Amino acid sequence: MNRRSVALLAILALFPLTALAQNSVPTPEEFLGYGMGERFTPHHRILAYFEELDRKSNLVTMQQIGESYEHRPLVLATITSEKNHAALETIRRNAAALARGEGDVDALVNNMPAIVWLAFGVHGNESSSAEAGMFVASALLRDPASTKLLDDLIVIIDPLENPDGRERYIQWFQRTTGVKPNPNAEAFEHAEPWPGGRYNHYMIDMNRDWTWLSQKETQARIEAYKQWYPQVVVDFHEMSAQSSYFFPPDAKPINANLPKDVEHWLEVFGRANATEFSQRGWVFFVAENFDLFYPGYGDSWPALHGAVGMTYEMAGGGRAGSAILREDGTILRLSDRAERHYTTGMATVRTAAQNREALLRYTHQAARAQIDGGKNTFLLAPGSPNFPGLVALLQKQGVRVDMLSAPATIRASRIDRDVTESRTFPAGTAVITTRQAFGGLANTLLEKTAAFSKGFVEEQRAKAEADEPDDFYDLTTWSLPLAMNVEGWSTTSPVTGTTAFREETSQSFRAASYGYLVDGMQPNIYRLIGMLLERKVRFSVIDSEVNTGSDQTYSRGSLVILKGNNAKELDATLATLAREASIAVVPLESGWMGGISFGSQKVRFVKDPKIGLVGGAGSDATSYGMLWHTLDVDTPIPHTTLSVESLRNIDLGNYEVLIFPDGSYTDRLGKKAIDKIKQWVTDGGTLVAVKGAHAFLREKDVEISKLKPWEPAKKKDDDDAKDVETAERYNDYRIPGSAFRTTMNDRSFLTFGVPRAPAVLVEGSGAYVPLPHKVDNILTIDAKDPLISGVAWAESIDRIKGSVYVASEKFGRGQVITFADDPHFRLFWRGTLPMFLNAVVYGPSFPR
Repeated sequence: MNRRSVALLAILALFPLTALAQNSVPTPEEFLGYGMGERFTPHHRILAYFEELDRKSNLVTMQQIGESYEHRPLVLATITSEKNHAALETIRRNAAALARGEGDVDALVNNMPAIVWLAFGVHGNESSSAEAGMFVASALLRDPASTKLLDDLIVIIDPLENPDGRERYIQWFQRTTGVKPNPNAEAFEHAEPWPGGRYNHYMIDMNRDWTWLSQKETQARIEAYKQWYPQVVVDFHEMSAQSSYFFPPDAKPINANLPKDVEHWLEVFGRANATEFSQRGWVFFVAENFDLFYPGYGDSWPALHGAVGMTYEMAGGGRAGSAILREDGTILRLSDRAERHYTTGMATVRTAAQNREALLRYTHQAARAQIDGGKNTFLLAPGSPNFPGLVALLQKQGVRVDMLSAPATIRASRIDRDVTESRTFPAGTAVITTRQAFGGLANTLLEKTAAFSKGFVEEQRAKAEADEPDDFYDLTTWSLPLAMNVEGWSTTSPVTGTTAFREETSQSFRAASYGYLVDGMQPNIYRLIGMLLERKVRFSVIDSEVNTGSDQTYSRGSLVILKGNNAKELDATLATLAREASIAVVPLESGWMGGISFGSQKVRFVKDPKIGLVGGAGSDATSYGMLWHTLDVDTPIPHTTLSVESLRNIDLGNYEVLIFPDGSYTDRLGKKAIDKIKQWVTDGGTLVAVKGAHAFLREKDVEISKLKPWEPAKKKDDDDAKDVETAERYNDYRIPGSAFRTTMNDRSFLTFGVPRAPAVLVEGSGAYVPLPHKVDNILTIDAKDPLISGVAWAESIDRIKGSVYVASEKFGRGQVITFADDPHFRLFWRGTLPMFLNAVVYGPSFPR
């Protein structure tokens, strides 16, 4: 046991247990058998400790809110006084009323406790926070001064946000460390292998997922959050082992849609933490690295719901292990990290109690300010495949969505262009006003471009010109209408004639004598395709619009399922699949349609694609994870995951499609594997490459692809010619996650299910020169006016305008399909997702 842990035990031992004495609540040391930060605590032992607190104390209630993908429990511990425990349901109702700006605020806050939510370990290899969470709980129950605060507070502890990632990290560390930890940064125990413990099972960064709700852990957490609507939320993290400690105030930019007093409260809590650190002689920093701009963080999302959302960052991270020698000659230990998180956790609790009433009023006022002062109303046109998903995503986060009950003519501005027009919107158009409690969140998610803090963009431009790294911490755009390729408009005028949004859900199935047709623009068509492939149902896809003889026209990419090609159980099978996938199926009584018939060459039988998704060391973990989750969960399609190293030895003839996520593969694959891949494509394989994965395809002696990256013009030797600058730069005018408009080849199978040229998200400095044959350039970034939303310097735009985003090349009897960036970025940028799914599902059925 280290000295700090002994000191903490000694302090706690000075205080007699008051109301809890009879419960014999154990300290973490007593329960675990070792001290704070002495070793990593496995997830099951952390959960067992909180279960023990629940058994021994009438001030603690444990609740399982869900489970991880690897079936580990997700739990919350609610710690408060007996009086508050007896009134939890009333407190929840009052908290929801405050968050919605309802009720008499004076009456609500009179005797109501403030709610503090402390979240630990969203990144599994930032391990000290979960250790600290146990000690915060212990202090609240054993220290009389802290226990006294529980009359004024409900403290909710989320002890393990990411148990799968934590367990992955700890198991690796235990296998590589010796009897004693080795602080030498070069030791094996400090070199965490792919994919690391930061991410969850599907390698998704859940600290970017609060707005997108792509992961079951996030979904469970949001549902639990909406039961409480806390006033204070802290997400505990770690950063570089060479750093110190960060707590608010935050760096710029600050999201302009946050409540106006948020910076005041960030300073209140920051000063309280600074006082504690100063008394102990500990160093820290504020307002430098971590902003409050991107809405998907564990601090910004709660802040958009009326909480004071904060991130606390301690030096450490996956490379720190349990002890690491730092550049200044000091050894940073796990116990040091846990103690600092414990200290800020307790300082936060005390500060919240001291400001109970003001914090409750802050939550109410944040909602009222939006209800009374929201300026924008957004209109989303129905008919696009992602329209239902966009509406549902807003509703799951507490945003109220209405719809037009009858057609209405409204003057509004298009979100994808600077065009204002009067147009008639149909009944069923979604209407989202920002004059609602969570209108700031609605505005953040739907507006074309987020506003930056004054002077921030200009400062970044100066850094770019000086060849210095910029301070853009994350994306500069995330507008959902752009991300989901849903037509959207905004207006500042009132919109009347609305009713609560309701989705048409009736999907009847009628058995037919000839076969069935499924429109290619239906939202869940790829989910149905996965089911058809899994059940071995034979089906075809139509490479043309089709009319069945009625007034209804069905889009390119529609499916045909003929009874003559399938088993006699087809009717029952398809009825079940249509119900499970929420798909409308059109019965066909004849093959005669007056136009294209089902024997046409435009009707292609869909082969079993036999998909292989390549991952492992060399691939980018998050790129792999996004594609894996897409194929495994979002639109389950049969596939096999393959390690990079295995490609040297397996029979590629077992696969029709190989997917290479973003990454660097040349050295990992080696000549033998690359030669095999080249022959496999020559023989008819479809290779799908994402972003950096394309590099090995164009290398000398490989040349599977002729797609070339953009390069600056070379300086001319002619002294009379105008020189072109080619000075080398450290920072290549990168694009910090911005949206660009495109032009689309709507004659390719890759654009099935895409209603219009989608906006694309680009992050980084890469761009590809269009291929000489126009037919090979499937999606191209607009050459005249490319930037829709976010930040891109003139130099970036010169590089990317006219570049190809999706390219399809013939090679032998096979083909290479390249995506310039991740086509399903963070599992919310869904506008380009159909192109990826078309590539992997239909590629073998549409040989070049």
